Amino acid sequence: MHQQYDLIILGAGTTAYAAARMVAEQNRKVLMIEQSQVGGTCVNWGCVPSKTLIHKAEMYYAAQKGERWGLNLSAGRPDCPTLMDLKRTAVETLRNDHYRYEAAHTKNLDLLYGRGRFVATDEIEVENERFRAPDILIATGGKARVAPIPGLETVKYLTYHSALHLPCFPKSLIILGGGVISLEMGQMFARFGTHITILERGPKLLAEFDPRLTEQFRAMLQNEGIRILFNAEAERLEQSSDHVCLHARIDNKPTQLCAERFMFAIGTTPATEDLGLEEVCVATDKDGFIKVDNQLRTNVPGIWAAGDVTGNPMIAPAGAREAQIVAKNILDPQTTHSIDHRCSPMAVFVDPEFATVGLNREQAETQGYQVVTTYLGLDRVPKAHVMGEKLGGFLLNAELGSGKVLGVQMLCPRAADIIHEAALAVRFGLTVVDLTTTVHVYPSISDGLRQAAQENAFTQGLL
Repeated sequence: MHQQYDLIILGAGTTAYAAARMVAEQNRKVLMIEQSQVGGTCVNWGCVPSKTLIHKAEMYYAAQKGERWGLNLSAGRPDCPTLMDLKRTAVETLRNDHYRYEAAHTKNLDLLYGRGRFVATDEIEVENERFRAPDILIATGGKARVAPIPGLETVKYLTYHSALHLPCFPKSLIILGGGVISLEMGQMFARFGTHITILERGPKLLAEFDPRLTEQFRAMLQNEGIRILFNAEAERLEQSSDHVCLHARIDNKPTQLCAERFMFAIGTTPATEDLGLEEVCVATDKDGFIKVDNQLRTNVPGIWAAGDVTGNPMIAPAGAREAQIVAKNILDPQTTHSIDHRCSPMAVFVDPEFATVGLNREQAETQGYQVVTTYLGLDRVPKAHVMGEKLGGFLLNAELGSGKVLGVQMLCPRAADIIHEAALAVRFGLTVVDLTTTVHVYPSISDGLRQAAQENAFTQGLL
C-alpha cells in the first residue's frame, strides 16, 4: 500500500520548509521526511548556535577593549554553563516555536521522522512504508568534511558540529582550514581564552575575498594572538592522554604542532549517502554533490535538489531561495523560473564582518566586462573614526562606461547588514551614479559604500 502525495521532500531544514510552505498553500499534499531534527544544519548545528556564541564573544572582547577608551570595564572568566545554556535556548526556541510549530499548523503538510530512500523515481521508502509523489525534492543538506589523515582513528577530533557542543572552551585548539568556519569559530574561541593555531593549505585566508581585505584581517587576528600558518599540508595525527599532535609540512618544512583539541574546518560534503540515488540514476559530481540546472532540476524528470546538497553557495538563505524556485516550477510546469546566485550575498561573521555579492574582477572580466575597480579604506569613512574601528574597507567593481555595479566586497562593522544595499544594486542593474546620488545617513558605516561608488563614478567621468 502506497500513500500518495503531490510533493515529497527529503529533509526538514530551511530549504525544505521554503518549498513545503509554498506548495502546501496551493492545496497540494506535501510530505517532509526528516531523519534527525527539524530546522536542519543552520538552526541545530551551524548558524544559530555558532552566531549565539560569536555574538557573546564579541561582547566579551569589547569589555576588554574598553579600557583603552577610558571605560572602567573588566572581563572575568567566561561562565561556560550560562553561555552554553543561552546557545541551547536559542536553538530549541527556533526549532520548536518556528519549525515544529509550522509543521504542526500548516494545512496539507505532513512531517515524518525516519530515513527516506528512493526505491523508484517517484517512490520513497521509510522503514518499510512507501510513499509516492510525481515530484520529489532532495534537501538533505551537508555535513562537515573530514580528511583521511593517517592516525585519525586514534584522535578525538572536532568538527563545527561537535565543537559547538563542548561543555566549555579548550585551553588550546588546532584548526585545519582557513575558510569561513575556521575564522568564525577560531576568533570566537580565541576571544574566550583558547590558544588558536589555524593551518591553511593555500597562501591566504578566505580565497574568495580580495587580499586588500583579507591581509588586514589576518594581521588583526595575529595581533589578537591567533597563530596562522599558510601552505600547510597535514601528514599525521597522534593522540596522547591530554593533547593532540599534528605532524605537518609548512612551506614544505616538517613541523609538529600540539594542542588540547584538533578541529576540521575544511568544508562540507553532501548528505547523500544511502538515499538510493544510484538506483534512480541521479547524477552527482566528483565530490558527491547533486548536479542540477539553474531551475534546480536533476537529470531525472520529477526529481529536484536544492540547498547544500547541490554545492555552493552553501548558505541557508540561498537554499531557501532555490527551494522557492523549485516550488514555482512544480506549481506551474509551463514556467521556467531559475536561480542566479550572482545576486545572493554572503557574509562571514567575524569581527569586523566580511560580506560580498556579485562578481569579483576576474569573474567579471571572464564574462566579457571591462571593469573599473575602486578600493576605499575604512579609515576614509567618518563613522569609523567615531567608533574607533578603522580596520577594513570597501571594494567595488563597476562596468566601464555604464557604471553598472557588478560586485562589492567589504570588511567593516555590520557588513552582513550593509551588503544588502549592494545586493539590490547588483540585482537591479543600478549604477555607481545611482548609489552616489542616494542620500545616506551621516555618519554611518554604510556611507562608505556611497563614497566608494562616488570615487568610481569620478574615475569614469560619470559625475
